[in-house]
Amino acid sequence: MELQTVIIGTGLSSLSFIDKYLEKNKKIDIISPDKDFLYDFGKNKHLFNDLPYHITKNKNKINNYFESNNITVNKNSKILGILGLGGLSNYWGMQIDNNIIDDIKYLSSKTKKDIINSFFEILKKFRLKGYFKFKNKEYLNNYKIDSFYKILLKKKFKNLLVSKPILAYSKKKKLTADLYFRRYIDKKKIRIYNLSVQEIFYNENKIKIKCVDSNNKEKIIFAKKLVFGCGTIVTTKIILKFLNIKNEVKIKHHPRLVSAFFSKKKIHNLENLQASQLNIRSKNKNNSFIIDLRTGNETIIESIVRLKKYLMPFKFILNFFKNYLIFSNILLDSKFSNLFIKVSKNKTYVYSKKSGLEKNLKNIHKGFLNVLKQENLVFSFSNNFFGGYGNDFHYFGTIPISKNKKRLSVNEKCQLNGYPNIYIIDGSVLDFKENKYPVGLVMANARRVAKLFK
Repeated sequence: MELQTVIIGTGLSSLSFIDKYLEKNKKIDIISPDKDFLYDFGKNKHLFNDLPYHITKNKNKINNYFESNNITVNKNSKILGILGLGGLSNYWGMQIDNNIIDDIKYLSSKTKKDIINSFFEILKKFRLKGYFKFKNKEYLNNYKIDSFYKILLKKKFKNLLVSKPILAYSKKKKLTADLYFRRYIDKKKIRIYNLSVQEIFYNENKIKIKCVDSNNKEKIIFAKKLVFGCGTIVTTKIILKFLNIKNEVKIKHHPRLVSAFFSKKKIHNLENLQASQLNIRSKNKNNSFIIDLRTGNETIIESIVRLKKYLMPFKFILNFFKNYLIFSNILLDSKFSNLFIKVSKNKTYVYSKKSGLEKNLKNIHKGFLNVLKQENLVFSFSNNFFGGYGNDFHYFGTIPISKNKKRLSVNEKCQLNGYPNIYIIDGSVLDFKENKYPVGLVMANARRVAKLFK
């Protein structure tokens, strides 16, 4: 079977690419195994011990992701993946960092302009909530926050910058690839093959894609152009195998600490769907971090009591006082990344190494607690939890956009160097330092690449 353009994956990067690609009245073929793709479970069970309830209740789908891709994850790493339409995006009430400029400064002026324009298109297309401005172009779709957070929003701190994030919600629904893909499937503009890609081969400008079905039966597809949108870990695994690279490769990510604070006043979520209400960013480029703030709700409480089982008897009390609980993620610069991937024979290993990073995160937590106490907003006691390397679920930067034509890189059109009809559009091609919620920039770049297709 020979196809024109094939895309692997159905996450938000793929959605953004396909949404623009289909405007040209073209059809596209997608390879993406569904949630019932069956494999034996077992070797990666430790990944689920510390994950929130809304994820662990779907753990079979997650385990399928690793089993079907022959990935073994060590016990110090808490990476996440999922089979099925929409990928990881189906789990999250997502937010998007509105500070996307710094991370693409090294690109050409045309590429930067095209990414920014595509970013504006995404904000408007999906009617997301937030504020973004670039030069004379401005996007504003505001949302309500409680007066508690307005106190911080009005303050000017010496080392901290407070702002609202962009929330990835369209009206009352969170932005998920699954929700939007259904429109295209119904219109029969796309065909989805329920297969898992094992490896690819290149021959005379034609790409051979070796897949297996849910019965582990081999299937072969040929494509003139192949687009990778299957997430950094699987994309990197397939490309490493294709290029016969056996060295370890660092997976960039943002190490995360989850914290809880106790407010002195009741706080309300004024939106039906609420992720973070505020972002607090470090002004220090050498110690770049971001802290988000969100008010307690049933989903967060459920996650917390599963993480810390000794709190289970107090679940009712925690829910009763949920509007006095403030939860946050502290996300660090990607220079602190501690995940690695290596392909050996027919197996892929993802692992972390010993590091004293947790102490750094907890020092930031203590410093921010002092800020909240100085403003007389919270009590002096707090709690935090480090879930392990990779539990931020941001993976990127393994096959970067580069002008140096390195073997494991892409050009500014996101073509794999040396292979002009292999494209990569997910987080693999970008490195995020200032931008701590990278999905917006990933989607914008994927949309930009779709415009390059004839």
